[in-house]
Amino acid sequence: MPSIDADLQAAYVYTFPYYEMARTRHVTAELQRLPVNTLNHRRALADHTARAVTTPNNDTLYSSAWLDLSAGPLELTVPRIPAGRYWSVQFLDASTSTAAMLGSRSDGEGDLKVWIVRDGDPTEAPAGVRLLRLATRDVWMLGRIVVDGTHDLPAVHALQDGLKLRVVKPGAAPAGPVAPTVPRGSPTDGANYLAVVNDMLQRSGVHAADPERLKRWSAFGIGSSTVTPEQGAALTAALPTLNTTLRSGAPRAATAKLVQRWTYPNPAIGTFGTDFALRAAVALSGLGALPPTEAVYLNALTDHNGAPLSGGQRYRVRVPAQGIDAKAFWSLSMYQIEPDGRLFFIDNPIKRYAVGNRTPGLVKNADGSLDLYVQQQEPADATQKANWLPAPAGPFRLSLRAYLPSPALAQGEAPLPVVEVLP
Repeated sequence: MPSIDADLQAAYVYTFPYYEMARTRHVTAELQRLPVNTLNHRRALADHTARAVTTPNNDTLYSSAWLDLSAGPLELTVPRIPAGRYWSVQFLDASTSTAAMLGSRSDGEGDLKVWIVRDGDPTEAPAGVRLLRLATRDVWMLGRIVVDGTHDLPAVHALQDGLKLRVVKPGAAPAGPVAPTVPRGSPTDGANYLAVVNDMLQRSGVHAADPERLKRWSAFGIGSSTVTPEQGAALTAALPTLNTTLRSGAPRAATAKLVQRWTYPNPAIGTFGTDFALRAAVALSGLGALPPTEAVYLNALTDHNGAPLSGGQRYRVRVPAQGIDAKAFWSLSMYQIEPDGRLFFIDNPIKRYAVGNRTPGLVKNADGSLDLYVQQQEPADATQKANWLPAPAGPFRLSLRAYLPSPALAQGEAPLPVVEVLP
């Protein structure tokens, strides 16, 4: 693998999340001709066909909108959401950081109005309306409401319909071009990459906020108003190595510690601060990940002996009798690892992509523990079949999500499932 200038590597790590936000916006909104500042509701749970955003979940329905705060204040109305049903609304800024959170953890049953404005806007919200000031012009608003199976979909659809988003000032429109420069898929074209990230940096105000860093990287075309053909060609030549380095370093950057063979997330996930390597890693393999106060994402890439997980083996995942210590819910998801490092569900004969404490029909052991069977082929045994989580043919990752985790679970002090390879 060719050596890469350390400054170019740092520049790529810093800017990749801006590119990924633009790419995700293009795939989820612009290709579908969805206007900005308009809510779009996903009415079905994610399955193997959901390929727009890496590491989708099969637990919640999403309601999302791409916000452009240059249009002035936006008003979000959250309906009353009955106690006991998990919900959240996350606001990601242009760098992919979580700028604000609403949800059952902090806002109970909802029934609230929020005005959303960009920093520097002098607008004050009326009495009884919360005010959120966010740093960047472009914001991804991502709502989640838990679904307890297909029978529960109509109730959640009604709650989604109760979410309302409107521009406060009638007739107000975003300033200048509404959409950022269009990314051409995963980063392979240096000129396109530079056009996209420079546009995103300019739109989000990073040029003014971090001039010294961008001045140092201007030799590569980053932060420049004009990019030369030579800069574009040089980055095109470097992108394969830059992408490989990012993919190989992502698990290490996102992991704080290993507990019982499960990787514990870096506690800065979702907020990031100046940990740009972590921010890039999450943009690659878990864009939109919630902060640990809201949910923890534990990942298993190996069995209890440390061998990599593969569809060529059979596994038993034993969940302890006390379950997973989460106030809202937990689930275990199966992801195929794609060549570019992204993670997606796989097609399977029973259309099961995750199991958890809300999955009907699971058979527990006499002591209350739960054995889940992870393998490619359908088990012959009836109990194993009831508890089967289908695996792909090749490498895969198991992700354990725990929403509203207990302090003990969040800190790695609670019992976790054991992933045991079977003969």
